Amino acid sequence: MPLLMTVAMTLVPAPRRGTVMGLIAVVMAVGPALGPTVAGVILSFTSWHGIFLFMVPLVTAATVIGAMKLTNIGEPRTSPFDLLSVILSVFAFGGLVYGLSSIGVIVEGGEGAQNALIVLAVGVVGLALFVWRQVARGRHDGALLDLRPLAVRNFSLSIFAMMCLMAAMLGVLNTLPLYLQGSLLVTALVTGLVLLPGGLLEGVLSPIAGRLFDRHGPRPLMIPGMIVVVGSLFWLSTIDENTSIWLVVTCHVIFSVGLAALITPLMTTALGSLPTNLYGHGSAILNTVQQLAGAAGTATMIAIYSGVGARAEADGIPETAALADGASTAFLASTALAVVALVCSFFITRVPETGSTQPAPQSSVG
Repeated sequence: MPLLMTVAMTLVPAPRRGTVMGLIAVVMAVGPALGPTVAGVILSFTSWHGIFLFMVPLVTAATVIGAMKLTNIGEPRTSPFDLLSVILSVFAFGGLVYGLSSIGVIVEGGEGAQNALIVLAVGVVGLALFVWRQVARGRHDGALLDLRPLAVRNFSLSIFAMMCLMAAMLGVLNTLPLYLQGSLLVTALVTGLVLLPGGLLEGVLSPIAGRLFDRHGPRPLMIPGMIVVVGSLFWLSTIDENTSIWLVVTCHVIFSVGLAALITPLMTTALGSLPTNLYGHGSAILNTVQQLAGAAGTATMIAIYSGVGARAEADGIPETAALADGASTAFLASTALAVVALVCSFFITRVPETGSTQPAPQSSVG
């Protein structure tokens, strides 16, 4: 994904970047939409191992096509590999994700809470050391993850909004199947089919959003899109064990429409705010933040879902109703994240069509 975005930003003229990023967003939308459906089909006739076996020929084909067709577009240069930064990143990101996934245990003070707190603390310290090392090595162009793009205000705002959005999106997409199968008692195949219409619609709308971005800039898409996402998530937080499947489908479709209006403008604005020499670093930061936020969002929402559900069941509430309470609370937490992203969207500005011509900021600012 970083390579894909860097190539797009390097080769595509600024006035057409939204359109091309819209096509990239199709991949990001249709993939997650087809995944649960295909997985549901596979699980209907084999075990979960089949999901991974099914991936082998797909990844092999992608590898062969990439090796045969992809050509280098830039000038190769020597780049140092900092092993210590890699080790620090493992402790930083791994500790944070594990700590957030154990948030329910930490809050309740249950078994393993002390260990979870220790790992979370290690993650925080590891992240601080990782950032410090990247800033220090960035002064000599030796950083594993150069943080200079974060000194660009428009980039940082877009990244923060994307981080909140990805945490909410992946948290919902991973909690929703648990609710559908645990509370509404539907099959894995039906669960995949419930998520399919929204994902396909998002794939159809993403290129349109890209073209509209090229004409009108980010705000006319982002602010209405954020409002739609917030509204759909809040509606989804009202579900219970008696909710109709069609209401869930409707909420997810509306949610997907909002995402279609958001992902392309956020990606294009973030990377387009940077000088050309920082496209690669900005793309790496964007994808790192997306993956970390998605993992943390998923872990946190599932922890809320499990914790609230277990507490409700302990109070004598039937299992299906207890799990619905957990899902509702998780969706409400996702709504809060989307509200934060909405606030950020009011401060994101349009990038000039000529692209960013500002010099690279000093790494000490990052």
